[in-house]
Amino acid sequence: MSSTVEVAKWDQAVAWLSKNENPSVRYWALKDVLGRSKTDTDVVAALNGIASWGPVAEYLSEQHPAGYWGDAEDVYWPKWRATVWALMLLAEMGVPGTNPSIKKGSEYFLRVMDGQDRSWPPPKYPDEDLRGWRLVWEPCVTGNMARTLAEFGFENDPRVREMFEWLVKHQRDDGGWNCDTEGRDGKTVHHSSFMSTIEPLWAFSSLDPQKWPHGGREAVERGVEFMLMHRLFKSDKSGKVIRPEWTELHFPLFYFYDILHGLRVVTALGFGREERTKDAGELLLSKRLPDGTWPMEATYIRSLRRNFVKDAKTGQWRSVQEEGIDRSNVYKSTGKVVEVPSIYASLGEVGKANPWVTLNALRALKGRE
Repeated sequence: MSSTVEVAKWDQAVAWLSKNENPSVRYWALKDVLGRSKTDTDVVAALNGIASWGPVAEYLSEQHPAGYWGDAEDVYWPKWRATVWALMLLAEMGVPGTNPSIKKGSEYFLRVMDGQDRSWPPPKYPDEDLRGWRLVWEPCVTGNMARTLAEFGFENDPRVREMFEWLVKHQRDDGGWNCDTEGRDGKTVHHSSFMSTIEPLWAFSSLDPQKWPHGGREAVERGVEFMLMHRLFKSDKSGKVIRPEWTELHFPLFYFYDILHGLRVVTALGFGREERTKDAGELLLSKRLPDGTWPMEATYIRSLRRNFVKDAKTGQWRSVQEEGIDRSNVYKSTGKVVEVPSIYASLGEVGKANPWVTLNALRALKGRE
């Protein structure tokens, strides 16, 4: 922060977050932005209030006594009501892993994951055969859930350690990861994906480097290099923006991507001062509002083109998908294929100053000082 104006805007944003009605936002602002210790009175008070805060408490109450959200048969489908999405969001909101609902939900997921095929690329199944869609051993879900479970305190669980080892094993030659093994033309995919690469890196950023598996440090360095050679959002050949939507600010991200998510993760891994983050950092700063906050510019939550749902009457699973839209643009959707849980309404509105986007911006910028 190089000027009095910059300091003032930073202070305004921190004050705004510290007064937010959501204890999750207050907790992370105190801990990650202000650097307060876990034993700080205000930090402890905020942490203790997260699970009982209205939207979170309601979401926790929607959990089945057996430990899952949505349907017992699937931890992934339908988006965004199934177990993995609940656990990911609750981890990002800071619900402690000691919470009984979190422990039960995490164990439910781990049992399902532990019983699945680890092979990669995955076995071939017909497009409508849900076995192929239910596998959670793939870079995006494995990365997201490795991070989630580490945040919940399961980092020493052998099943979670295996997830990190799996990520190292299946890193691509170019340094990234990709959840797609074939392109639209049926040919083998050889280039990594930003969306698939940021999730494993996010997982490693949540784990003490001393607990990274063999090869973990090299995997992180190669993964970050893949991101940096593209300056987090540009073609390494032409320098052009790869996807315009990546220049917009979103929350939550899940397996999606934008410049803030990329900047937050590489900064958390210690690469925030790298020169090739400059373009993304300057673009982020250009989006700051006069009061020091940042807006949520767009949302991916209603961007689904396809979902799998279970018919309540027949008990049969079926694919539901958008019709009559541009299939080349995965972000163009009317949102008709997804039922969004009520907790998402508490995360802020598109076009307005957003505490989560602001929090993540400050996290990223603090690591660049």
